[in-house]
Amino acid sequence: MVDFDDRVDDLTFKARALAQAHPLTVTAAVYRDQMVAEEKRTQPMPEFADWAGTALLVGYCIRRVEEADCGRLPETDGLTEALVPLAHDTVRLSDEVRSGNVAGTRLLDPALVEALLDRVISTEIDKRADQWQDQISATDWATFENYVAWWVVHGYSLRAAEILRSTP
Repeated sequence: MVDFDDRVDDLTFKARALAQAHPLTVTAAVYRDQMVAEEKRTQPMPEFADWAGTALLVGYCIRRVEEADCGRLPETDGLTEALVPLAHDTVRLSDEVRSGNVAGTRLLDPALVEALLDRVISTEIDKRADQWQDQISATDWATFENYVAWWVVHGYSLRAAEILRSTP
């Protein structure tokens, strides 16, 4: 029997590896590009937008790895005209995940998915800590942690919404 932490490590590694392989559908890529462009326009530091885009990508890959681990590799369309409904579904599913529910169809054990999301969020935050954590207040750092967490969950939910929208 595989240890829970080892399973989380394995799935985290797979999600990060997948993120290097341009795993987004056409629709998800356009959605991410639009979201990152808006972040670049509104954030005080342009790096935030890049970090948000990376966090969204890795969150998306968590869901893709979850699908592969369950032997479910559903097809999704690449229709960019579906962006507005996709965005609405993504936000709704993100809210579900943040409140402890599964986004869309249940695939893996929710405790495993939560641990996987937590691990990826922690890693994304830790990658930025050395750069400027000691330069800002604890309150601002907590806001940044929530920002990164939101983007990871949003990426995970984006993939779940794609599947939801493509399932007849």
